Amino acid sequence: MKSVAIEVIICILASVFLMVIHELSKAIVYIIIRKSQGVKVKPNKSIWAVWKYIDPLGIVLAVISCAPFSKPHMFRIQDKKTNKILGFTGFIVLLGVFAESIYAMRNGYSQMFWPYLAAMSAGMFIVNLFPISTFDMGLVIAGFSSQKYLKIIKSDSLIKLVFLLALLFNLIQYISVRIMGVFL
Repeated sequence: MKSVAIEVIICILASVFLMVIHELSKAIVYIIIRKSQGVKVKPNKSIWAVWKYIDPLGIVLAVISCAPFSKPHMFRIQDKKTNKILGFTGFIVLLGVFAESIYAMRNGYSQMFWPYLAAMSAGMFIVNLFPISTFDMGLVIAGFSSQKYLKIIKSDSLIKLVFLLALLFNLIQYISVRIMGVFL
Protein backbone atom coordinates (compact mmCIF):
# COMPACT_ATOMS: atom_id res chain seq x y z
CA MET A 1 0.00 0.00 0.00
CA LYS A 2 2.85 2.34 0.86
CA SER A 3 4.52 1.79 -2.52
CA VAL A 4 1.25 2.54 -4.36
CA ALA A 5 0.90 5.82 -2.42
CA ILE A 6 4.48 6.75 -3.30
CA GLU A 7 3.86 5.99 -6.98
CA VAL A 8 0.68 8.10 -6.99
CA ILE A 9 2.56 11.02 -5.41
CA ILE A 10 5.39 10.72 -7.96
CA CYS A 11 2.84 10.54 -10.77
CA ILE A 12 1.16 13.71 -9.46
CA LEU A 13 4.51 15.51 -9.14
CA ALA A 14 5.54 14.50 -12.67
CA SER A 15 2.24 15.67 -14.13
CA VAL A 16 2.33 18.99 -12.23
CA PHE A 17 5.92 19.59 -13.36
CA LEU A 18 4.94 18.83 -16.95
CA MET A 19 1.88 21.10 -16.85
CA VAL A 20 3.94 24.01 -15.54
CA ILE A 21 6.82 23.55 -18.01
CA HIS A 22 4.43 23.16 -20.95
CA GLU A 23 2.35 26.27 -20.28
CA LEU A 24 5.12 28.48 -18.89
CA SER A 25 7.26 27.93 -21.98
CA LYS A 26 4.35 28.95 -24.24
CA ALA A 27 3.71 32.04 -22.09
CA ILE A 28 7.36 33.09 -22.32
CA VAL A 29 7.41 32.54 -26.10
CA TYR A 30 4.22 34.61 -26.40
CA ILE A 31 5.85 37.54 -24.57
CA ILE A 32 8.98 37.29 -26.73
CA ILE A 33 6.85 37.29 -29.90
CA ARG A 34 4.86 40.31 -28.75
CA LYS A 35 8.04 42.25 -27.94
CA SER A 36 9.55 41.34 -31.32
CA GLN A 37 6.41 42.70 -32.98
CA GLY A 38 7.05 46.04 -31.30
CA VAL A 39 4.17 45.73 -28.85
CA LYS A 40 5.02 47.19 -25.48
CA VAL A 41 4.52 44.32 -23.10
CA LYS A 42 4.30 45.08 -19.42
CA PRO A 43 6.03 42.55 -17.22
CA ASN A 44 3.27 40.04 -16.76
CA LYS A 45 3.54 38.64 -13.25
CA SER A 46 0.61 36.32 -13.84
CA ILE A 47 2.65 34.07 -16.14
CA TRP A 48 4.86 33.29 -13.13
CA ALA A 49 1.82 32.26 -11.08
CA VAL A 50 2.54 28.67 -12.06
CA TRP A 51 -0.23 27.17 -9.94
CA LYS A 52 -2.68 28.60 -12.49
CA TYR A 53 -1.40 26.11 -15.07
CA ILE A 54 -2.24 23.12 -12.89
CA ASP A 55 -5.52 21.50 -13.83
CA PRO A 56 -7.04 19.22 -11.14
CA LEU A 57 -8.87 17.16 -13.77
CA GLY A 58 -5.60 16.88 -15.68
CA ILE A 59 -3.96 15.47 -12.54
CA VAL A 60 -6.74 12.92 -12.10
CA LEU A 61 -6.40 11.85 -15.73
CA ALA A 62 -2.62 11.66 -15.30
CA VAL A 63 -2.97 9.24 -12.39
CA ILE A 64 -5.71 7.18 -14.03
CA SER A 65 -4.55 7.07 -17.65
CA CYS A 66 -1.22 8.92 -18.21
CA ALA A 67 -3.17 11.59 -20.10
CA PRO A 68 -2.65 14.94 -18.37
CA PHE A 69 -3.58 18.31 -19.74
CA SER A 70 -3.00 21.76 -18.29
CA LYS A 71 -4.83 25.04 -17.99
CA PRO A 72 -3.55 27.34 -20.71
CA HIS A 73 -2.59 30.91 -19.90
CA MET A 74 -5.29 32.85 -21.66
CA PHE A 75 -3.86 35.21 -24.24
CA ARG A 76 -5.67 37.17 -26.82
CA ILE A 77 -4.01 35.86 -29.95
CA GLN A 78 -5.10 37.57 -33.12
CA ASP A 79 -2.49 36.63 -35.69
CA LYS A 80 -2.04 33.24 -37.28
CA LYS A 81 1.74 33.17 -37.00
CA THR A 82 1.64 33.48 -33.21
CA ASN A 83 -0.93 30.69 -32.97
CA LYS A 84 1.30 28.39 -35.04
CA ILE A 85 4.41 29.21 -33.04
CA LEU A 86 2.68 28.65 -29.69
CA GLY A 87 1.14 25.36 -30.85
CA PHE A 88 4.46 24.05 -32.13
CA THR A 89 6.22 25.32 -28.98
CA GLY A 90 3.91 23.17 -26.87
CA PHE A 91 4.67 20.09 -28.95
CA ILE A 92 8.43 20.76 -28.95
CA VAL A 93 8.51 21.18 -25.17
CA LEU A 94 6.67 17.89 -24.68
CA LEU A 95 9.06 16.10 -27.06
CA GLY A 96 12.03 17.66 -25.25
CA VAL A 97 10.79 16.50 -21.84
CA PHE A 98 10.15 13.04 -23.26
CA ALA A 99 13.67 12.86 -24.76
CA GLU A 100 15.25 14.06 -21.51
CA SER A 101 13.27 11.49 -19.52
CA ILE A 102 14.33 8.66 -21.84
CA TYR A 103 17.95 9.83 -21.60
CA ALA A 104 17.76 9.91 -17.80
CA MET A 105 16.21 6.43 -17.66
CA ARG A 106 18.88 5.00 -19.96
CA ASN A 107 21.58 6.46 -17.74
CA GLY A 108 20.16 5.06 -14.51
CA TYR A 109 18.81 8.18 -12.84
CA SER A 110 15.91 8.02 -10.38
CA GLN A 111 14.04 4.87 -11.18
CA MET A 112 10.65 6.28 -10.19
CA PHE A 113 10.34 9.87 -11.42
CA TRP A 114 11.69 9.62 -14.98
CA PRO A 115 9.46 6.78 -16.22
CA TYR A 116 6.39 8.66 -15.02
CA LEU A 117 7.61 11.89 -16.60
CA ALA A 118 8.27 10.08 -19.89
CA ALA A 119 4.82 8.48 -19.85
CA MET A 120 3.14 11.76 -18.91
CA SER A 121 4.93 13.74 -21.63
CA ALA A 122 4.07 11.13 -24.27
CA GLY A 123 0.48 11.08 -23.01
CA MET A 124 0.21 14.87 -22.97
CA PHE A 125 1.64 14.98 -26.49
CA ILE A 126 -1.07 12.59 -27.66
CA VAL A 127 -3.76 14.55 -25.78
CA ASN A 128 -2.62 17.75 -27.47
CA LEU A 129 -2.99 16.10 -30.88
CA PHE A 130 -6.75 16.22 -30.40
CA PRO A 131 -8.03 19.29 -32.25
CA ILE A 132 -9.69 20.88 -29.23
CA SER A 133 -9.58 24.67 -29.46
CA THR A 134 -7.35 25.27 -26.41
CA PHE A 135 -4.98 22.36 -27.03
CA ASP A 136 -1.78 22.73 -29.07
CA MET A 137 -3.31 21.21 -32.19
CA GLY A 138 -6.14 23.75 -31.95
CA LEU A 139 -3.55 26.53 -31.93
CA VAL A 140 -1.75 25.03 -34.93
CA ILE A 141 -5.01 24.74 -36.87
CA ALA A 142 -5.91 28.34 -35.97
CA GLY A 143 -2.47 29.32 -37.26
CA PHE A 144 -3.10 27.78 -40.64
CA SER A 145 -6.78 28.46 -41.26
CA SER A 146 -9.41 30.49 -39.45
CA GLN A 147 -12.10 28.58 -41.35
CA LYS A 148 -10.87 25.20 -40.15
CA TYR A 149 -10.50 26.53 -36.60
CA LEU A 150 -14.15 27.58 -36.73
CA LYS A 151 -15.05 24.07 -37.87
CA ILE A 152 -13.30 22.49 -34.90
CA ILE A 153 -15.11 24.86 -32.57
CA LYS A 154 -18.41 23.82 -34.15
CA SER A 155 -17.43 20.14 -33.83
CA ASP A 156 -16.26 20.59 -30.24
CA SER A 157 -18.71 18.10 -28.68
CA LEU A 158 -17.88 15.36 -31.17
CA ILE A 159 -14.13 15.86 -30.74
CA LYS A 160 -14.47 15.77 -26.96
CA LEU A 161 -16.56 12.59 -27.24
CA VAL A 162 -13.79 10.91 -29.24
CA PHE A 163 -11.30 12.15 -26.64
CA LEU A 164 -13.40 10.68 -23.80
CA LEU A 165 -13.68 7.37 -25.64
CA ALA A 166 -9.90 7.30 -26.06
CA LEU A 167 -9.60 7.84 -22.31
CA LEU A 168 -12.27 5.27 -21.52
CA PHE A 169 -10.57 2.57 -23.57
CA ASN A 170 -7.16 3.59 -22.18
CA LEU A 171 -5.77 4.16 -25.69
CA ILE A 172 -3.63 7.12 -24.69
CA GLN A 173 -1.86 5.19 -21.93
CA TYR A 174 -1.40 2.19 -24.23
CA ILE A 175 0.16 4.32 -26.97
CA SER A 176 2.36 6.20 -24.45
CA VAL A 177 3.77 2.99 -23.01
CA ARG A 178 4.35 1.56 -26.51
CA ILE A 179 6.21 4.72 -27.54
CA MET A 180 8.38 4.51 -24.41
CA GLY A 181 9.15 0.88 -25.23
CA VAL A 182 10.42 1.84 -28.66
CA PHE A 183 12.95 4.26 -27.18
CA LEU A 184 14.08 2.08 -24.29
